[in-house]
Amino acid sequence: MNFELTTLSLSAASSQKCDALIVLVPEGVKPGKDAVSAILAQALKSGDLELKAGKNLQMYASPLIAARRVILAGTGDGSARGVRQALAGVANVLKSPKVKKAVVVFAGKSSADAVAVAVQCCADLGYVYTTTKTKAEPVALARLVVGVEDAGKVKASFDMACAIAKGVEFAREWANRPANHATPTLLANAAKGLVTTGITCKVHGPAEVARLGMGAFMAVSQGSAEQLRFIELRYNGAAKSEAPVVLVGKGITFDTGGISLKPAAEMDEMKFDMGGAASVLGCSRRLPSCVPRSTWSG
Repeated sequence: MNFELTTLSLSAASSQKCDALIVLVPEGVKPGKDAVSAILAQALKSGDLELKAGKNLQMYASPLIAARRVILAGTGDGSARGVRQALAGVANVLKSPKVKKAVVVFAGKSSADAVAVAVQCCADLGYVYTTTKTKAEPVALARLVVGVEDAGKVKASFDMACAIAKGVEFAREWANRPANHATPTLLANAAKGLVTTGITCKVHGPAEVARLGMGAFMAVSQGSAEQLRFIELRYNGAAKSEAPVVLVGKGITFDTGGISLKPAAEMDEMKFDMGGAASVLGCSRRLPSCVPRSTWSG
């Protein structure tokens, strides 16, 4: 999903061509005289809209509004928590196969935290696992525009939220894959695909791991027909005087330890034993654009 941040008033939101215009409305809002504010004022006056977080009113747009559909969503006190509840309440709209572009506009002031939550929440709703499913269809939503009163004040938080969303998507994808689609070799190749400016990747095989004295790791790998891989990603973007940050993620692609003693129920969940490594790889996917320094290992 592509995200865009823009300075957007309710008046300007009226001219946004999209499949769904979602207006996040906090308590105490004072509607103006534009087309969007007019229907907001009418909804509040008639009692059809509650501004409690999670409550919403869905309607088709008027001739004065370019969007195909308008959703007024209450955010309560307008906090990040309220924004999350509001967007969760319109998940059915964002997941609709007919919604390819959506605009989320804040009615009034918006905090940096609220904007970040809006991005992350929509990204979560847009993720669907499809790799090994023959009938699963991805969410149609491909572009989301976030409109705020002053884009410049929240741009840093917006950029960080977009980076986090990309990393979370990567981690979820690899954690969800069954073991035969997330072998040590496949995971190592995925790590190599993350190499970009400032990032290097080194994949250690059995011989290198033996020289490092990683006996426990080698012992665990004996339960697999495929040889182990130890992935080391490095990002060097800070001064030499700064201490490195090290992230270490467990990457056992399927936990077979004591398999003869474990009940069969929920055995498939052992594939999540590499969730730590998936999280570290997710961090490295976009963090160079947001964080000035770091060293990762996983």
